[in-house]
Amino acid sequence: MKYGEVGKNWVWMLGLGLIFITLGVAGLMVLPLLSITSVTLFGAFMVVGGVLQMVQGITKAREWKSRTLHIVMGLIYVLGGIFAMINPVLATAIYTLILGLSLMFIGFLRIAVAFQNKDVSQWALMVLSGVLTVFLGLLIVLQWPWSSLWAVGLFISIDLIMAGANYIAIALAAKVEHEAEAKAAGG
Repeated sequence: MKYGEVGKNWVWMLGLGLIFITLGVAGLMVLPLLSITSVTLFGAFMVVGGVLQMVQGITKAREWKSRTLHIVMGLIYVLGGIFAMINPVLATAIYTLILGLSLMFIGFLRIAVAFQNKDVSQWALMVLSGVLTVFLGLLIVLQWPWSSLWAVGLFISIDLIMAGANYIAIALAAKVEHEAEAKAAGG
């Protein structure tokens, strides 16, 4: 009995997967809106996190040597979050540029790691992964600032679609196992 409760409630998991895929596909249709909205929401999270860190620094860390630094870090979070909420278009553009440059750098590091591990049987796949990551980062950077309209929303949409596909796969596997267990118990 690998799936336990999921086997009994596989329809719920299947429905969840279909909802995730629907949300991901809907996100693909409104990439600019999804990108800007997600950065605005991220800004709100930064404000909440920053306020909590400042409160912690002021009220709970009175004896800490780094108390002032905790308060300053919280303030930076609050200011960054407010900036993202006040000007989400510019924040999305900046975030997208940083994302593209980061992907390029990470891709080059993956390639270097692959060449340092040529004795691993899958090192060529590691190189391919690095090349694709560099390519994706380059695509974002070369199309910047226009890539700000699609990059963040595209990543969120693809993640939702992949999560939905995962839920559906688990639900269908759980259904098959649950039916087999029911058949075995009844027969």
